[in-house]
Amino acid sequence: MDLVRDKRVKDALMNSTVQNMFERGELRKDHPLQRKPGRWSSGERDGLIAAVLKDEDIDCIKVCEQLTGHGVVLWVIDGLQRLATLNSYFNGGFKLGKNVEFPMVSYQSVKRDMNGDIIKDEYGNYDYELVAYDLRGKFYSDLPVELKEKFNNYKIDMVKHLDCTDEEIGYHIRRYNRQKTMNASENAVTFMDHIAKEVKKISFNNPFFKNDMYKELERNNGTIERIVTESVMCMFHLDKWQKRSRKMGEFLNKNASKQEFDRLNDNLNRLEAIYKDSFHGVFTSKDSFLWFTLFDKFRGLGIADARFADFIDSFQNDKLAERKVNGERFDEADKNKSTKDKAVVVKKLAILENLLFDFLQMGKDMERQTEIELFLARNLAIDVETLRTDMDFYIESLEDLMRKVVRSDSKLLEVGNRLSLLAMVVYSYKEDIDLDDWLKEYAEKNDTYFADQKENFIHMKNDLYLYINRKKAA
Repeated sequence: MDLVRDKRVKDALMNSTVQNMFERGELRKDHPLQRKPGRWSSGERDGLIAAVLKDEDIDCIKVCEQLTGHGVVLWVIDGLQRLATLNSYFNGGFKLGKNVEFPMVSYQSVKRDMNGDIIKDEYGNYDYELVAYDLRGKFYSDLPVELKEKFNNYKIDMVKHLDCTDEEIGYHIRRYNRQKTMNASENAVTFMDHIAKEVKKISFNNPFFKNDMYKELERNNGTIERIVTESVMCMFHLDKWQKRSRKMGEFLNKNASKQEFDRLNDNLNRLEAIYKDSFHGVFTSKDSFLWFTLFDKFRGLGIADARFADFIDSFQNDKLAERKVNGERFDEADKNKSTKDKAVVVKKLAILENLLFDFLQMGKDMERQTEIELFLARNLAIDVETLRTDMDFYIESLEDLMRKVVRSDSKLLEVGNRLSLLAMVVYSYKEDIDLDDWLKEYAEKNDTYFADQKENFIHMKNDLYLYINRKKAA
């Protein structure tokens, strides 16, 4: 018969003991599914400290015990805001504001004379007095010793759930927050017990998110975590795009890999290295995931990252954003529609890809053109000057070919695939080969491509000759 053991115990610990456990890491505040501290208003924060100093009751702290290969871990799953606030006040993080409700607290103290010496009567008895103390404007260090002791000795009730799995921890976090203001982004993370640590690692630690493009509130309310999940979804699983945060979280929990998060993290580091003030206008909480996806496609072109920053400059300052692609501007693509509808996401990304490709190919700056031409010259053994003479013709041929034979939702049309497709067009004219029938078949059976455009070009060229030989043998 299986033994049934207690799954929950309740205890009361002194505040000072809890704070020591908190600071030593014995009481963990950083579970991947947990939302960040620091989300309370100053009024909520001050109210908690005043309640403790006045010996009023506060809600108990909930903890999940997890047995791991590294030992027993105690995760704070409810009450993190309370513990972080108590810890911050104890360490001088803030003083109480002027709007504390019922700010006077009374305590008993021995009487002292003008020299600070304790007053006793002729029999050696202490004389006591009741002191009324105003908490407003007081740091912890300002409190009299009696109130410091009251703060330190305050009993905090703690409910501990024993021997929890990852899934049970996520369940308890959701359960305790059902009647609280956990927003959609924060709630979605609780369904990502397998990958939440990867989401939090990027959102907490990557320097790109520490730029002033993102507001402090966005760093604390789950917005950055949402941007990270949307980016991985858009970069690697766009065909399975989920509009709702919870559905996206559930999908990524089953299908996303550590390598995908590592690639996003690397992309963010590369973007941080080329950071400009112009980034502020595009890397918004609404559109960041689109621009991260665009950069991921751009890096496959083998062009210097600085050119992506140049594109953003042009998008912002040269009114490139006002240009229409297929009759629609980027900022009009979500008009009267949800910005997170799959059709809107695909459309906006396609507009950005076309603008980027046009910028790199058709820009007046000769150096930008040369980067594309050098790729073609290296892989086709054609000199750059010859390529430059016919470049407009090659680009026009490519656009015409893609319109005719490739379905509009194919990934082969993405900007990350353009260099190798352009190389195939140039190669076809060089060798006098018609690509129409081959590309139609290739697009039907291949909906992905190699990020390395040289490798992708070789793969397509080999497939072309297999197609030609098959047709000859038929």
